[in-house]
Amino acid sequence: MSVIKKLDQVIANKIAAGEVIEKIANVVKELVENSIDALATQIDITLIESGLTSITVTDNGVGMDKTDALLAFERHATSKIKNINDLFRINSLGFRGEALPSIAAISRVELTTSKDSEAIKVVFEDGKFISKSQASLNQGTKIEVTRLFYTTPARFKYLKSPQYELAMIVNLIHKFALAYPKISFKLTNNQKIQFVSLGNNNIKDILASIYSADVARKLIEFSGESRDYSIFGFTTNPIINRSNNHYVNIFVNKRNITDTRIINAIRECYEQLIPKNRYPIAVLYIECDPSIIDVNIHPRKQEIKFSEYQKLLDLIKTTVEPLVSSSYIYQTPKEDDIEQIKLEFHEPIREYKENKHPVINQEKSTIKPKNVIPDMEYIGQYLGTYLIFQNETGLYLLDQHAAAERIRYERYLRQMERRHSETQELLLPLELALPKEKAILLEEHLSELSDFGIKGIITNNQILIKQVPSWFYKGHELEFAEEIVETLISEKTLKKADIIDDLAKLLSCKHSLKANHYITKAEAANLVNDLRKCKRPYTCPHGRPIIVSITIGQIEHWFNRVL
Repeated sequence: MSVIKKLDQVIANKIAAGEVIEKIANVVKELVENSIDALATQIDITLIESGLTSITVTDNGVGMDKTDALLAFERHATSKIKNINDLFRINSLGFRGEALPSIAAISRVELTTSKDSEAIKVVFEDGKFISKSQASLNQGTKIEVTRLFYTTPARFKYLKSPQYELAMIVNLIHKFALAYPKISFKLTNNQKIQFVSLGNNNIKDILASIYSADVARKLIEFSGESRDYSIFGFTTNPIINRSNNHYVNIFVNKRNITDTRIINAIRECYEQLIPKNRYPIAVLYIECDPSIIDVNIHPRKQEIKFSEYQKLLDLIKTTVEPLVSSSYIYQTPKEDDIEQIKLEFHEPIREYKENKHPVINQEKSTIKPKNVIPDMEYIGQYLGTYLIFQNETGLYLLDQHAAAERIRYERYLRQMERRHSETQELLLPLELALPKEKAILLEEHLSELSDFGIKGIITNNQILIKQVPSWFYKGHELEFAEEIVETLISEKTLKKADIIDDLAKLLSCKHSLKANHYITKAEAANLVNDLRKCKRPYTCPHGRPIIVSITIGQIEHWFNRVL
């Protein structure tokens, strides 16, 4: 007797539901995607108790006739795929053909839909057909889901608090609104509005409603194109950054995805402009031919496989980095500077969009604005750490340690990047003791050590150093040499450029002007003059701000002197 039996359709649907529906947000996602694919321009999502009691999604899309309304509950039934080739050119969202029957298998679903002035209502519960009847509804579809998970009680243990489940749904609708700015979304829970978008195709308005108007004001627009990809979007001025990458939104052909390498490519555009492990708020739109991507590598299509992946990453970096590195950061620009900023940063994007140039004008994009470190008068010091300046626009606070770090970092970097920089022979060799295992490791790096201008011989678990670079500070030669030796041993897998960069950061931090150290007016002036010569005078090498401004308007507001 055969022991293999074909599963009952209801059981099969419940298994499929386990793959598709894990959270309440999964139900909302599947229903909203169907509304989008139905060409809706307005989608209302109404929840009771964060969706656990009921979820209702209403749209003004094309609707279905009575035949399609029933077929929609059949597994693997879809209007999106007609042949095998369509799997490799997917443009729609709800093409799986199993979302609605999977939802119906673990809940009660009432679907009311209208097409060509004919409306019908069908009801399914626990995967079984209950009823079909005439109904009254304007053009579109309304789906109400109740009794979710009641026949699969084990699923309840995976749910968290109502607040958490609601937050997941709110975040989901934010993503939909960013992906489809021409669609108006409205989300309510227990009759309280949680989010609304107008559908006016204004992405900055949506970002303002999600993150705040202040964030929207500090957005930098970007746009670029290659043979295979077209990108555009917004990212924040470096002063606006967050502690995790959840604020980086990526859309490929309007599909929201998660991709660590793309997020890191955006993060790398902020090298040294924001602290380590901080991220900007950004939205990146990637457009490409569907045939060069594969959206079927992830069960919920949150990841995508790209052709020419590295070229996409390079396009992101070359497009975003010049605009980010040239943006005003920690001071309020004067009114007469604003038009210059628009000319330097927005005009290249406008010209690109109008196809006047094949690429963004890099020469314009890489200019630093005038008066990044403005003319200002030194008036004192606070806590032996922050230098205080003033000018006609307001007050400035400068972190003396961060400024000294930046100055020394760039100085060290220039010196170490010169393979044939000046060196000096030592009358007496420096003796650097090493454990046996480190002495063995160092033998593999003697040529790299020589590239830094350090020459010596290894003997008896120590290295006798006979030559060092001339930029080594007198009295610190052994300490500097030890830092380089330890870096080469511990980070041998890194590229030389990475080793140099890390070493320059380390040395600049160790040997810079410290906090809680009082300096003279002349020393403060010299520090500012040296800072003005830096390529990136905005932040220290670790991404912390060097200078911040307090405008006269802000001060007057504090004292209620604003008219």
